[in-house]
Amino acid sequence: MTSTPPDLVIFDVDGTLHDAFLWWAPVIRRGLEMYSAQTGLAIERPSDAFAESVVGMKNEGVWAPFLPEGEKHRWEDLRSVVLPIELDELRSGKEYLFAGVRELLAHLRAIGVTSALASNCHDEYMTAMCEGQGLGAASDLQFCLDSEGVETKTDMLRIAVEKAGASHAVMVGDREPDQEAAREVGLPFYWRVNDRCALTDVAGSWDGDPDDLLGQLGLPLIG
Repeated sequence: MTSTPPDLVIFDVDGTLHDAFLWWAPVIRRGLEMYSAQTGLAIERPSDAFAESVVGMKNEGVWAPFLPEGEKHRWEDLRSVVLPIELDELRSGKEYLFAGVRELLAHLRAIGVTSALASNCHDEYMTAMCEGQGLGAASDLQFCLDSEGVETKTDMLRIAVEKAGASHAVMVGDREPDQEAAREVGLPFYWRVNDRCALTDVAGSWDGDPDDLLGQLGLPLIG
């Protein structure tokens, strides 16, 4: 349990609040088929595990791994083909948030704790997430790579702390970029446990249950 309960909790989105793994692998395979047909490139269709390994990464780190050697510089072209499919999926009306996320965010608001989103995505994706999955209304602050003053996730965390006027902020995320950003800003980092990486030197490990995280943060439980 943290010694001082936070007044700001900053969440990564994909893999932390949003279960991208329910739809990402078939979407990227569909996009790769379309891109291959458009360009004539021979592109191997990724396994679920390989597709999911890029979730939470940034820009080139998301798209280039799917392209053949010598063609990885074309990652923005691939993104332009896949992005519309992603946005349609997020706005499809299907529920893609992890179980308990809506209750957790509503509870934080009810007890006066500010919640912020910090995602290595761009504005179109964040808008679709906020509108299609309801995270805009459920959280207090939202930041992506297109937010004012932002170039990195570290910037997102710094600006979130400033805008919230927070005295005790924490970061909750699932991947290495989340932990690195928290370390650079000097925030305690809570790891959303998953099989895609194994993070150490964390303030706590969260199994996804809202009360598990709330208890570690020293905040009132939902139950």
